[in-house]
Amino acid sequence: MHGRGLLAATAVPLSGVLLVAAPVARAGGVFVDVAIGGARVWLVGPSGVRSLDTRTGRTRSTPRLVGTAYPLSVAVAGGAAWVASVENGYVWGTLSRIVERTGRVRVVWRRRGSSVQYVAAGAGSVWALIGSRKGSRIARFTLAGRLLRVWRIAAAGRMAADRQGCWISTNRWLLHIDPTGRVHRVVRAPLGDVVSGAGAVWLPRASSVLRLDERTGRVRTLATGLLRLGGFQHDLAAGDGALWALGYQSHTRSKLVRYDLDTGRRTGIASLPGIADAIVVKPHALWIATTAGGSTLIRLDPHTLRRILLVHII
Repeated sequence: MHGRGLLAATAVPLSGVLLVAAPVARAGGVFVDVAIGGARVWLVGPSGVRSLDTRTGRTRSTPRLVGTAYPLSVAVAGGAAWVASVENGYVWGTLSRIVERTGRVRVVWRRRGSSVQYVAAGAGSVWALIGSRKGSRIARFTLAGRLLRVWRIAAAGRMAADRQGCWISTNRWLLHIDPTGRVHRVVRAPLGDVVSGAGAVWLPRASSVLRLDERTGRVRTLATGLLRLGGFQHDLAAGDGALWALGYQSHTRSKLVRYDLDTGRRTGIASLPGIADAIVVKPHALWIATTAGGSTLIRLDPHTLRRILLVHII
């Protein structure tokens, strides 16, 4: 392993490596996701749910979900971490709210024959993509966990949320649920990992990215070259002056590619261990979750692409 030192839950220097033991996953799959809230980074995946200190990488809490839920997606809003999960082979779907201060876990949605696959925060609400045999639904909750409304969007496959509402990618359309609850067809486009950031909504294709300006509604296509996105959760992110993509190389290596927001020109690249599944951009920090013999959380400097922190959970 690379870095200046191998540590066991002690202080972590810059470019250091932290090794953390975790319980065996309670369900199949190797998906990971990451979200940032204040001084905590939340990581979900085979190791369960874990919050860590954003500076040192030390574990701050390991809340346990109800039953045998396997976490797939996480978002932070209203002083809580929201975790989308499945159990018993995708036949139970659960959305849990975890109070950051106390670690208290409360189930706000749990249904047989469903799977809560994604969760996102925006427009003063929390949104969840829920799958079932009858098709997909988008559910909207208050920050306290009260269900506000459910939309049946049978082909919904990916989603994101921001101040403008919820953005949904289907097999044929990019859809938008505005803060008043109206559903709009935005642009015809195949399924992709829709994300919002830097004043726009972004939807990747095989060798380009659609950019929807949220202020003007103008849609542009940025030619990026072959993307080869390989993650399950969030392959794309926009922020801190760039567009970011996680590229698949092999079962043991991935790459992070930085693109110009206006032209799509590649401006930087970094190698990553394992299969990169999720990326979050914050001012002066990139957070990436990968699967590589466990879950790995990596923090990079967005300007130099230098690794600042690596936490490997085994």
